[in-house]
Amino acid sequence: MPQSSAIYGISRIRCHEKDLLGRDRLQRMIEGSGPDALRQLLDVGYGGMPDATLLDAERMVANEVDAAYTLAREVSFAPTLTDVFLMKADVHNLKLLLKLRLTQGKEAPALMQGGVYDPGVLKHMVETTDYRGLPDIFRGALDALEQSFAGGVDPARISTALDGAYVQYAYDTKDPFVVGYFKARADFDNVLILLRMRAMHGDAQGLRAALLPAGEIPHSRLAAALEAPIEGVGRLIATGSAREGILRAFEALGKGEGLHVLERERDNYLIRKCAGAKFDNESIAPVIGYVLAREQEALCVRLVLTAKRNGLLESVITERLRELYG
Repeated sequence: MPQSSAIYGISRIRCHEKDLLGRDRLQRMIEGSGPDALRQLLDVGYGGMPDATLLDAERMVANEVDAAYTLAREVSFAPTLTDVFLMKADVHNLKLLLKLRLTQGKEAPALMQGGVYDPGVLKHMVETTDYRGLPDIFRGALDALEQSFAGGVDPARISTALDGAYVQYAYDTKDPFVVGYFKARADFDNVLILLRMRAMHGDAQGLRAALLPAGEIPHSRLAAALEAPIEGVGRLIATGSAREGILRAFEALGKGEGLHVLERERDNYLIRKCAGAKFDNESIAPVIGYVLAREQEALCVRLVLTAKRNGLLESVITERLRELYG
């Protein structure tokens, strides 16, 4: 259960931060064999599966992330803010469930655990088209989608609408850390949307419809960059706190790297932003930072173990590896 003491909550988080894998251990995992990498995890009790094999990697990672979500709920002294980050799972689940219903799919959706709402509750909401249990901004977005589908189903619009509602929900908290985080994330994601729209030869109207609520980069700048020469796009749009990361990504893109480089720069920028606030003992930032640290760590562990299991080169791992919380 959430509690009211910031000192207690942050002290608990400080204790668990010591269990994060860290850069040195991750590097040893990269340099070793698959069994060696797994042994590194088993030695520290990662995932709570002492008899795990490489085939159990996903379950190990999921266990560790689930434990971080549980801890955050237990120690949070500002649950409404913690819930903003946990709702990522709920948004994912709503997208899957709604698309499955509209396409009349029969497969079992890969629903995420750890959200604010039980996946079964969300499934019932989607099946009955009754979204009254959700925050107003999500209910409004879903009701609007349901009405629009009366004239024909467009599953592609589901992600756009729900992602936009999620970002605006975060902005509406007015919390400086939460808003700053989501504005930076929206800037990177809007640049990704711009680049994908350019690749599809989309127009300004289609771009504006696909963009998330603006962070520090105005939509007008992104629209102006739609037809600009690619070598000048980075300088044209990069502004605000994420400017340097966006410019680095465009430099790498100019050397032939794929869009994954922008995703990597986004994730690295955001984890550095969280790490910079880890010693703020008067805000919820350390609690949220720990959750995001475990998520970023999980992404790296998945990458390393998958690469080892499939015999991929070390260079493939390092190219896609993210920074850790430090």
